[in-house]
Amino acid sequence: MRKSTSRQLNNPSVRLWVVFSGFLILAVLIIFRLFRIQVLQHKEYRKMAEDQYWNLQEISPLRGTIYTSDGYVLAGAEYSYILYGEPNKVENVGVLVEILAQTVSESRKSEDKDEDELFNYYLERFDDLLNRDLYWVGLLRNITPIEKEEIEKLSLDGIGFEEEFARYYPENTMAAHVLGFVASDEYGQKKGYYGIEGELNEDLKGRPGRIVQELDATGAPILAGGYTKIAPTQGRNVVLTINRAVQYIIEKKIKKGVEEYNAVSGSIIVMDPKTGDIYAMANYPTYFPGNFSLEDEFVEESPHRKQYERKNIALSNTYEPGSVMKPLTISSAIDLKLINPETTFEDNGPVWYSGYKIDNWDGKHYGTQNIIQLLQKSNNIGAAWVGHRIGSKRLHSYLDNFGMGEKTGIELEGEDTGILRDHKTWSDVALANISFGQGISATPLQVLNAFNAIANGGYLLEPKIISKLVDEDRETVLSSKLVRRVISKSTSDTLVDLLEKAAFGGEAKFFVLKNYRISGKTGTAQIPVGGKYDPKRTNATFVGFMTKSKKFSMIVKLEEPQTSSYAAETSAPLWMETATELVKYFGLPPDKID
Repeated sequence: MRKSTSRQLNNPSVRLWVVFSGFLILAVLIIFRLFRIQVLQHKEYRKMAEDQYWNLQEISPLRGTIYTSDGYVLAGAEYSYILYGEPNKVENVGVLVEILAQTVSESRKSEDKDEDELFNYYLERFDDLLNRDLYWVGLLRNITPIEKEEIEKLSLDGIGFEEEFARYYPENTMAAHVLGFVASDEYGQKKGYYGIEGELNEDLKGRPGRIVQELDATGAPILAGGYTKIAPTQGRNVVLTINRAVQYIIEKKIKKGVEEYNAVSGSIIVMDPKTGDIYAMANYPTYFPGNFSLEDEFVEESPHRKQYERKNIALSNTYEPGSVMKPLTISSAIDLKLINPETTFEDNGPVWYSGYKIDNWDGKHYGTQNIIQLLQKSNNIGAAWVGHRIGSKRLHSYLDNFGMGEKTGIELEGEDTGILRDHKTWSDVALANISFGQGISATPLQVLNAFNAIANGGYLLEPKIISKLVDEDRETVLSSKLVRRVISKSTSDTLVDLLEKAAFGGEAKFFVLKNYRISGKTGTAQIPVGGKYDPKRTNATFVGFMTKSKKFSMIVKLEEPQTSSYAAETSAPLWMETATELVKYFGLPPDKID
């Protein structure tokens, strides 16, 4: 057997075949290796090669400006500069470096920075960089306009400046929660967070520019090689629907209200119910988007209030709205033609559902009542009765159509959906509770947007906070977006009238404006703690609109007011105080009050 194998290997044709096979296998391995390098890992090796023979310097783009609807800058670009050198243009590096280091160290000295130490630091830094054989080299970032002016006076050959961007907010805290802020991400790149800055970061940030020069194998520039400067492209400018004057009014009012009623926090939103435009949106506590170090200086001391709040709680914090949900329940029943304003029900004492007691907020009972009185007295027993006439499936459908349990679609980062559970999980007592605003959660923005559908004839609109986007050569105007019809025009008209009667004859009647017709509803919602409702901790809400002009709708929500737990004594008067200033600003003539 061994002899046979040996004879085969000594056979010239066999040896030739073995050698050929070896070369073939080697060729296949080489081809596979080349295929892997040139095709599968092409991008990786190309980048490695470019890193070796290209020197790249990035130029920051100018971030887009954010404007109010009336043309004021809310977020702009503050210029700083990159100090750069062109080593091949410098005749005497030693002299230039000394002059430059002296000038920079003088401008940057302070109590904790010794001028001599700074001089030596910059002398060594500039000397190292300017002795490199490069066309262009960055020497120092964050040069201020004053420093730039001082250096330019020296008329140094081979020294120049490139603009770079720094965000600034000229109105300090104004519309902070709408705007968001800009900070560095984990890679050190500037990025928008929250609000418009976060939601439209890709539009606002622009495209960076580059300075590229070709190097040889030793890292020296190739004289006949490439040298390219690509200018940065500015980000898109954004014009908001926010009105500066209205924003100023509500920020002043929500701060005053939170402090006066000693609440944990508060939110106000003002909208145009006919278009979905947001005139203003404010929360308190607030923050300084341009300088976080100032945050401990402006919030009045309170044991239960945060010093600052960066989240936009008007759209990111949900709560059980309470009695402001009753108009949605009643509008559903009227739209289904199950009730009308004169329909009566009996209120003779607490009622029981699934073994749980339902009672009115004040424990009082009034016998035979109609739907007008239900809203005026904010009657829980009546709302539960209406809810059970509608039924779980149909009430869920209407609340869903009003926008409960889903995002409104506003172009701001951080919006919550709220909670509207599947109707199949509702028990009898859950249906009763949801009918008057418990067992369901929503954001202040969702609640106000639902009321807009009542005010505008029955249409749910997507809230709009961006008016237009502006590029260098064109602008894109954003129009209002219709989501769906929720209720009929007839139902809408009936509810507007019912809510006017509720405002003028309800718990907050002593605060209602005397010369204007207001349609609105209070909501005092106990906060659930450990599976039970705490009667001493409430969220107080008033939401409404101008009955006749529909010029604006507004929600005022206070979290845990301490001076009174009732909306009629906190959020309602704050709503009326704010509306008093808004009607003056909008120039609304007084209504004829019958």
